[in-house]
Amino acid sequence: MHLADISRVPVIMLLVALSVLIVSEPTDARAHGAGWQAVGNENTVRYRFGYTDGSPMGFAEVIVTAPDGKIWQKARTDRSGHFAFAPDQPGLDMTQPQNWHIRVDDGMGHVVQLTHQSKPDITSDPPDPTTPTAPVANTTMRGTTAMFDLPVWAGMLFGLSLLANLYGGLLLWGRMRKAHQS
Repeated sequence: MHLADISRVPVIMLLVALSVLIVSEPTDARAHGAGWQAVGNENTVRYRFGYTDGSPMGFAEVIVTAPDGKIWQKARTDRSGHFAFAPDQPGLDMTQPQNWHIRVDDGMGHVVQLTHQSKPDITSDPPDPTTPTAPVANTTMRGTTAMFDLPVWAGMLFGLSLLANLYGGLLLWGRMRKAHQS
């Protein structure tokens, strides 16, 4: 196909094709978001981290920050995306709810950040080991799709790049058309 053949494409067909490409939303791109799911009992909290397509976020780096702002634990999720911890720290007033910050990074651009609020311990007696604890389960993965995982500046840069490339393509097409008509 020569450059002269490109000008034979009707302009309206080209605009319709570009509009369809711009407006269409690929559904497969949503599979790259990341999220979390809480499973545990009153002593230990276990989180399952995974992608929105259901696959686990295995061997991702986990950083737990204590309520006092200090890094309390560094670990990795297991191969199925699970991570567990017991939110109790000596010296903290356990009669007040505590906010623990958890950050999980898979090293490939997916980062999950959440805040775990521990329940206050209003009894000084230890739990009875014979009493079964009711598991806390949430069967749905919470998180965001990959499009919203991007920082604001990256989304803006992507949008500006898309507009610049579209403008450049139209400018190049116009120059080729004008050169062909001459």
